[in-house]
Amino acid sequence: MMFSPISLAVLAAALLAPSAVNAHGYVQDLTVGGKSYSGWLPFTDPYESPVPKRIVRKLPDDGPVLDETSSDLACNKGGESGAGAVATAAAGSEVVFHWTNWPSDHQGPVSTYMTSCDGDCKTFDASNAKWFKVDAAGYSNGKWAATQLIENGMKWTSTIPKELKAGQYLIRNEIVALHSVGQPQYYPSCAQIEVTGGGSTVPSGSELVSIPGLYNNVKFPDIWDDNFKSFTIPGPAPIGDSSSGSGNSDPASSSVEASSTKASSANHASSTHASSTAASRSASSTHVSTTAAHTSAESAPTSSVATSSAPASTGRCKAKRSRRGMVKRHVSHHAKRHH
Repeated sequence: MMFSPISLAVLAAALLAPSAVNAHGYVQDLTVGGKSYSGWLPFTDPYESPVPKRIVRKLPDDGPVLDETSSDLACNKGGESGAGAVATAAAGSEVVFHWTNWPSDHQGPVSTYMTSCDGDCKTFDASNAKWFKVDAAGYSNGKWAATQLIENGMKWTSTIPKELKAGQYLIRNEIVALHSVGQPQYYPSCAQIEVTGGGSTVPSGSELVSIPGLYNNVKFPDIWDDNFKSFTIPGPAPIGDSSSGSGNSDPASSSVEASSTKASSANHASSTHASSTAASRSASSTHVSTTAAHTSAESAPTSSVATSSAPASTGRCKAKRSRRGMVKRHVSHHAKRHH
């Protein structure tokens, strides 16, 4: 049996990478405007010839960004440069981010942000971009947003604000893992989309935030502490009335605006904004089943292919855990803890 050099390289990459059991995760495919697109597949795409053109910007592996002041925080390492393709979606439509895998103990918030590319996203440098929040979910009813994503088949659904002005944008989905106390791990992924229709809304002023900068002065909680009860979501308020993220079927876990990054003010923040987000929370629970057929020329891989090409722990998650005694109370939620 003869193998091409490309197939041998892909096979070697798959064999050398650790098993998916120890993997973290990345966005393997997206549904945008009713069409499915492959994400950037870091363990196979670099070895293809020609290298595929994706709507998702490159990332090196499935590991985290550990420095919240690094430019890598925006779109992951290497993600400041443009990708080769752009998806099209109408304002008010959904974007479904499908992750390869997520460890049950890597608990934390999930958020989606967007930024205007001021023209062509394929040439847009994200290093100094200003971002606006589309949705975010943290901790509600004893459950983290990361758990909601897992329970929804590794998917997170966001809605493009229907009032947003037409143009090309980056859309950024991120999980922050808080399992290693004192060392949050950031997993960002950026996709390029062209928004059609829409209105005249151009976010500005306090609606915008720099990344890095989003997590400046944020004190993340010790999630294994028995006294932990609440968490205030960092960043500005979501824009528009379609700002609802959905990684689950629990309406109470949807987007919550945070006016402060201090955990002690979480109860106040969630109560004062409950009425204004009730409608979007209810709507978000209906989004989670959205999965479009693979109709794009850049169609996403099947689940079996994505799993085999995503064996992904590269050693960038090395922080030691503490307070192991406190983990016992989480056994019913986390059958296995691993890096």
